[in-house]
Amino acid sequence: MEALSTPETPPETPLGKLVKSLPERLADRLLEDVMTGRLRPGERLKEEVLAQTHAVSRATVREALIALTRQGYVVRIPRSGARIAEFSRSDLDDLFELRAALLAVAAGRYARRGDKQQLAELEALVVELERMAANAATSPQTFATQSVRIQTLLTDRCGNGHLPDIYKRLAGMGTWQLIRGQASSFQTPAGRAESAADWRRLADCVLAGDVDGAERAGRLLLEHSAVRVRQHFDEVMRADRPS
Repeated sequence: MEALSTPETPPETPLGKLVKSLPERLADRLLEDVMTGRLRPGERLKEEVLAQTHAVSRATVREALIALTRQGYVVRIPRSGARIAEFSRSDLDDLFELRAALLAVAAGRYARRGDKQQLAELEALVVELERMAANAATSPQTFATQSVRIQTLLTDRCGNGHLPDIYKRLAGMGTWQLIRGQASSFQTPAGRAESAADWRRLADCVLAGDVDGAERAGRLLLEHSAVRVRQHFDEVMRADRPS
C-alpha cells in the first residue's frame, strides 16, 4: 500500500520579521533547540551564525546570550566565546536537592490551605497519572507531562508567590541539560509505577490535611526521581565517551 503523503511543514518565520521582543524570542528558541537536542552541551554559539540563521542583528544575539547566561543555560569562556553550559553529576544533585525542598514547601502549604476545589483538582490529576502508570503503552513523555501538571498545580496554588518561578527555572535546568529533552525519570514501567505511588502518597497526605506528611512525601518524590535521572545521566555519559 502506498504511504499517504503529508504536507510539508511550513518554514519558520525569521525572528527579524516578528513584532515581539527579538532577544527574548531568540533566547526562547535557542532554549528550545537545547531541549530537543539540536544544540548539545558544550556546543559553541557563534554570534554571526546565529544572527544569519535567525535573521536578526548580532546585538540581538548578544542580548539573548546574556539573558541565557544569567539563567545558567549558557557560559562564556575566555578566548572561546559563548557555549551551551555543561552540567556535572554534582550539578544534578544540587538541582534536585533544591527542587525537593521547594516541592516539600509547596505540598505542605497546599495541604494547609485545604481548599476543596484545589484538593479535588489534585486528586483528579493523580488518579489520571495512576491510570497512565497502569497502561504499558503510556509513553515516558506523556507521563512526564502529567507529572509536570501536578507539580505546576502545587507550586502555583500553594500561596507562595515567589515559589513558582524559582521552581520552574530549577526544573527546566534539570530537564534541558541533564536528560536532554527525554523524560529520563520515567523511561521504564517500574519508574512510572514508583512515581505514581509517590504522588498517591503525597495526595493522600494533602487530602488528609497532614502538612508534615505532605512535606515528607514531596521531598521523597523528588529524591526517587533524582535516583532515576542519575542512572540515565550515567548511561548517557558512558555512551558519549569515545570507545
